[in-house]
Amino acid sequence: MAFEFGTIDPAGDLPDPGFDVAGFDVFGPLAGLSPEALIDSARYSASMNAVNTCRMLMAASLLHEHREEEYLLRRSQLRSGQAESVEDLLRMTADAMSGSGPYEEFGPNGFEQAVAEFGAAMNMTAAQARDMIRTGDAMRYRLPLTGTTLACARIDLARFQIAMKRTDFVDDAAMPAVDAALAEAILARDPMSITRLTTMVDQIVHTHAPEAVKRRNDHAARDRGLSIRPDRHQPGQSRIAGHVPDIDGAALNARLTAMAAGVHKGDGRTMSQRRADALLALAHGHQDLDCQCEDCAPEPVAQELDTPEPAVQDFDIPESAIQELDAPEPAVQDLDDREVDDVVTESGVPVAEAADETVTEASESPEECTCTCARCRAPRPTFHIVANETTLQGRDNDPGMLDGYGLIEADVMRALFADATHTYVTTGVRTEPAEADAAAAAAASRYVPSRKLQALVRAGELCCTFPGCNQPVWTVDLDHTHPFDHRNPDSGGKTAQRNLKPLCRFHHRIKTFGAWRDSQDEYLATWFEAPTGHVYLGNPFTGRDLFASLKTQPPDHPARRRLDDERATRTDTHRQRQDEWDRNNPPPF
Repeated sequence: MAFEFGTIDPAGDLPDPGFDVAGFDVFGPLAGLSPEALIDSARYSASMNAVNTCRMLMAASLLHEHREEEYLLRRSQLRSGQAESVEDLLRMTADAMSGSGPYEEFGPNGFEQAVAEFGAAMNMTAAQARDMIRTGDAMRYRLPLTGTTLACARIDLARFQIAMKRTDFVDDAAMPAVDAALAEAILARDPMSITRLTTMVDQIVHTHAPEAVKRRNDHAARDRGLSIRPDRHQPGQSRIAGHVPDIDGAALNARLTAMAAGVHKGDGRTMSQRRADALLALAHGHQDLDCQCEDCAPEPVAQELDTPEPAVQDFDIPESAIQELDAPEPAVQDLDDREVDDVVTESGVPVAEAADETVTEASESPEECTCTCARCRAPRPTFHIVANETTLQGRDNDPGMLDGYGLIEADVMRALFADATHTYVTTGVRTEPAEADAAAAAAASRYVPSRKLQALVRAGELCCTFPGCNQPVWTVDLDHTHPFDHRNPDSGGKTAQRNLKPLCRFHHRIKTFGAWRDSQDEYLATWFEAPTGHVYLGNPFTGRDLFASLKTQPPDHPARRRLDDERATRTDTHRQRQDEWDRNNPPPF
């Protein structure tokens, strides 16, 4: 199957002769539009950009085919590759053994010529031109149905390239099934963020081509590397780039975050600065990050400028006079979703905080430390994994979800869960908390969700639920869709699964203090209405699509119960009549 366009003039519309292009104001027509019309114009422009990108990729692929055909034709005319005598055969054999290419005299091949020509026309580097030609070829031959979604503006170039690269190790036999499933999933859902699309692509590959996942992981392990070079744009800085397997990357990221969070609140550095300093501390062999608050930072030594002698004298202090003081504990702000336990769902979806097994207590003593110093109270590096309980028991090999990174293989996940701390939460409850018991009703009237409820809500999502956001779900807030009434909790929104959703701090503030409106339906789909009136679905693909046991049914309602009873009655009546007819008409008929 090949992806082709209809008959459209590639040149497009041109201005009429004599039209003053220089005096035409391109941005003038947009200046008088309302915000609603501006959003519509932006979305239309994005869709047209996707269509034009699709045409550009096809043009790049067709150009490559033309140049490759010309190259092969010219080469065949000048040299057929057949030896006319024994001497020619010996000479050709000697050239091959010496490493000289038999076709070097014909210059660049068709692909190299197309790269140069397309790159010059599009003002691209050679690497970018190669990428566009390969993307066009994949759109036409490997992912033609997914390429159709690009032509229909359901995805953009960045998302199509994600699908292309994450299916690169799928063999040709399984590729049609993967392409069809991927196109169907894209067309069946609203546009989604990069994180959700990436997870959906990985799930489809795990389902239809599991061997490709193993080949991809083997390639990721071999392709690891790290480079440190001066930054071309910022003098005095260096840029660090590298590739490591996702599990190792998650462990390093958690380690840096834990070290950065281990300092006192009075430390004036930002989180990014502390994480950078933590990486440098690891490079110098330190296991913790020195705090730079006023209480911990050493005072500068006073020195007289007129004399090189220091103004501080050394005194001998007996050891009994030295008293070790505990550093003050950092203040913890109790937000409505910041504390999360390691959890495993009772109905089959475990969620765990897997601790980095290489990290020990921040103490230099080999014995277990029991003191309360700031170093020993630093948080342990943790990351979160969601998985089916049946996978942990070895009954299936479904992948797990590593928060912030994507799907991981079952074997790797089992190894991480072996040392993880986990508990259980309950899923699939059909009744509202007020109808369950008094304890659940009391919990629904508290502002801060319980740890198990927080974990249940986060396990059902992949990231922030605001449209287009990719913030990992275990690093964001939990927001009440219907606002919680602090003065009268019984009259406001309940602290329940159907009234909670993950939102990053930025979008949490936008939703709370802006003109946005949000809602959740019975199936936990989250809808956002912009100030312009446009409505967006925030979570087209969620953790509930990955783990079936996390899916919940709408709460019981008398109207639906009546229809269910009528359906059951009709079924029983039909079965009884069929059984009676069978008794009255025994074989042979």
